[in-house]
Amino acid sequence: MKYLFFDLCIAILAGVFVCFVIFPMTALFTTTSLAELSNQLISSQVLSAVIISFETSIIVVVLSLFLGIPVAYLLAVKDFKGKVILDTLVDLPITIPPLVSGLALLIILGGNSRLGSMLCSNGIEIIFSKKGIIIAQLFVSSPFLIKSAREAFESINKNISHASLVLGASQFYTFKKIMLPLAKNGIYAGMVMTWARALGEFGATAMVAGCIPFKTQTMTVGIYQNVMSGELSVSIAIALILTLFSFTLLVIFKSRFKRQFAV
Repeated sequence: MKYLFFDLCIAILAGVFVCFVIFPMTALFTTTSLAELSNQLISSQVLSAVIISFETSIIVVVLSLFLGIPVAYLLAVKDFKGKVILDTLVDLPITIPPLVSGLALLIILGGNSRLGSMLCSNGIEIIFSKKGIIIAQLFVSSPFLIKSAREAFESINKNISHASLVLGASQFYTFKKIMLPLAKNGIYAGMVMTWARALGEFGATAMVAGCIPFKTQTMTVGIYQNVMSGELSVSIAIALILTLFSFTLLVIFKSRFKRQFAV
């Protein structure tokens, strides 16, 4: 009985949080009719936004793996001068507003900068293109994979990698055959969070790639544009797709893949 009051308080606070999440989601699902929702889901504008978002976000996840895992490994197992600075730079895209990230990318990649003009002269268009979407999404979402993979690498017993090296294995073999398999759970988690963050990115994407329908209009950009223009039904359709996919992705990962790939 002496713990009843404490447990009751915890249950009430947890219930308030659950309501805080469920009520807005319920409102989103009940605002429009099923017939109108079905019409919007098969509209060319909605399908285009979905395709662009999934296409760019999948590329971002792949790029994050190639660029992020080496950074995560470096931060986890190596000691070097400037490690704190590198660690801070990894966290920076998470802490600064996405609009600031987008502005910085727009300045360095725009036609007025040396890099931007050099890219344009070689026929590489970044601003107002899918390439701009990918760069913006990569900038803001890749730190999630790096942080998750780093924690996974740090959790591995150092004696395991030391034993591999003592037995004559190369650093690359140890990294490929021992470190990566043992860190796979953290890498998978980072991939999921990176994908979800890339799909949900708005500010930096809008700054760099603009809001051009059927060209650079991602799902989040489409939601904002249609709300501002009064097309609430289109925004709801896109929002439902994004919400259902994110929820399903997280549920599948939490309930299945963590058990399947458990160390």
